[in-house]
Amino acid sequence: MKYIASIVTLCAALTASGAGHRFYAVEAGGDSIAEGIEYTIAIDSADRVETVTLSLRNTRHTPFQPVKAGLKLGIDTYMDTYPEWYGKYFPTLAMCEPSHFYGYMQSPGGKVKAVISADPIASWSLDYNLAYEWPKGHWFYGHRIECLNLDMLCQGPLPAHHPHIWKLEPGEEHSWTVKIIDLDNPDDFERTVHRHTGAPVLAMERTSCAPGDTLTIDIWATAPEMAIDGKKIGLQKVGADLWRGTYRAAEPGIKTVEVADGGRKAHGTVAVRHPWRSTIGLARRAADRYKQKPTSHVESWYGFHTAFDAARIMPEPTLDIAMNRRFDLIIDKIFDRSTGRPYKYDYRIQNVSSTIGILADRYHAFGDQADLDLAERMAGYLMSCQRADGAYMNGNTDYTSVIYPAKSMLELADAERAAGRKKQAARLETSAGHAIDRLAAVDGDFETEGQMTYEDGMVSCSALQLGELALRSKSDKDRRRYTEAMLKLLDGHDCLAQLRVPDGRRRGGTMRFWEAQYDVFMLPNMLSSPHGWSAWRAYATYYAYLLTGDERWLRETFDAASAFAALLDHSTGDLSWAFVVDPYVRAIQTCEPDTAYTADDDTYGNPHPQCYPNREIIVGEQYVPMISDWQTIVSSDNDVFECFKFIAEAVLCNAFVVERPDGTIAAYNCRAERRGDTLHVTADEPQITTLYTNLHSPLKVEFDGDVKKVHKL
Repeated sequence: MKYIASIVTLCAALTASGAGHRFYAVEAGGDSIAEGIEYTIAIDSADRVETVTLSLRNTRHTPFQPVKAGLKLGIDTYMDTYPEWYGKYFPTLAMCEPSHFYGYMQSPGGKVKAVISADPIASWSLDYNLAYEWPKGHWFYGHRIECLNLDMLCQGPLPAHHPHIWKLEPGEEHSWTVKIIDLDNPDDFERTVHRHTGAPVLAMERTSCAPGDTLTIDIWATAPEMAIDGKKIGLQKVGADLWRGTYRAAEPGIKTVEVADGGRKAHGTVAVRHPWRSTIGLARRAADRYKQKPTSHVESWYGFHTAFDAARIMPEPTLDIAMNRRFDLIIDKIFDRSTGRPYKYDYRIQNVSSTIGILADRYHAFGDQADLDLAERMAGYLMSCQRADGAYMNGNTDYTSVIYPAKSMLELADAERAAGRKKQAARLETSAGHAIDRLAAVDGDFETEGQMTYEDGMVSCSALQLGELALRSKSDKDRRRYTEAMLKLLDGHDCLAQLRVPDGRRRGGTMRFWEAQYDVFMLPNMLSSPHGWSAWRAYATYYAYLLTGDERWLRETFDAASAFAALLDHSTGDLSWAFVVDPYVRAIQTCEPDTAYTADDDTYGNPHPQCYPNREIIVGEQYVPMISDWQTIVSSDNDVFECFKFIAEAVLCNAFVVERPDGTIAAYNCRAERRGDTLHVTADEPQITTLYTNLHSPLKVEFDGDVKKVHKL
């Protein structure tokens, strides 16, 4: 389709001297050579700063009004082979403000390049590679990024905080200067942006909290003013060009942060979360509303994790009965109950392992040992796919890092032990331990589903499974070994996570970009963050906190959980599939259901959006709705329920108190008050029954009476 090709094909590209930065332009109607547009690219390098200046001049007699035009940065982002990808740069953050641009690129090896302009830049975009053609004439997009583009001109519509720069009048000339700066420490990023732009920059250690909590917000600026949801927040100067404000949260919701400093502005958001109990309650209703379907992809019935987690904690008999019937329908359509093997698509072993985890959840909710018996047969099939070195194999590909088969086996082992079936549990634990041992041994040389790259889920699923085994290890030596392997993976994965963005809707999300075409039948690629699979990193950060006691991991866990919860509209119950980060994507999306099937029919494959009635839309920096409430055939948007599975495991029933080095107490999901030598802790919600304490003072702890559990880190 020519429309799609026009947004990924370079229209006017000549290599400049130096690093290979190039000018490009995409005009309406397809490719062009941007005739009548003169440009120069000047490059200067000094003191680890590369300065690139792009100048454009319109020599036409008519305005130059491209779809977009700007600078392709000559920084290698194409991650395709191990271990070379450790030196490649991922475009981790890009942000347009009315008067300036800032962002950074980070490698898995830990190198960071800030990308900064004191000039207004209309937008930014990424070039994504193509992967495979199916059916003939219809392309799916791949798992690699070819280039980061700074779109100096972009026709829009664009997010409100972007400058609206979309044309050059006849004879008009404009120039932009971009600095690419090597940073020794990512923590220098915000200060560096302020120093090179003169603009205010938000530095938010946390982007989420509960009503009644306070958040500290730092700003690098000269003389800033800040407001949150229109209410002015007092600021105190705490250092040279560093200011601090304190926000006390009241009502739940996404709160807009606005900062002004002279003529320049910055923006962000804070996520004030609703009670976790109401979030899970709404999510379980969404699992019913957004149909769980029998398909070739477990992502189509992933919502049963949430349904059965909620049934265990807060039963709702009428809905529980309906969801149980629906799950049985799907099992009967997809699996041979006598063998535990799928009727079709048996190579997708993640369908089997994830369903094992769902059956474990259902056992915990209702106590029917028939669920354990079926899960045992499925586990037997999964173990028949296990190689001698421990890897769970899909043909010739190691799938141990695709979703988390070993974690699912351990979830079933826990259910077996709860049922008193110790022999079965031990067998499962041996298989899972063997698989995770191999993850530690290969030291990042993993395999994954689809196109090889330094892939978000491949890394995070490996990290979380290592963390899970570390927590279960009785040997201190093994616990240290698995923990160190997990932390090493998380360090590299920082480049794929939104850890510095001052936006509570996105903080903790991971940077996936090829899922829209399969999940919501929309293409080309776009960054979906948070996406359901962002929860994989969140499991790992949760385990990292329990293993190390480092509050950084707890902050990241709660910020991510709050961003996940915001995918639900708590006033309507509407659920979004993901948040799209790219500010401007010209996309097509299937817009009608397949009338040849109902949602009760088993359907297979990856339907291509262009093979169905579709619409052209502009997507940018927004939530994207689900389609499972109306699309009958295989779609994978129910993978969003991984976020709520994670919430149920990590934060729904757990509270945490941390004593910081200065003696202050930080409380998560609870209120803590020191009275003499006793710390009195009150849970925020009635289902919170477990408290994790991380104290260095000899304090006694009282937690809501004797029925609660207290664990010391």
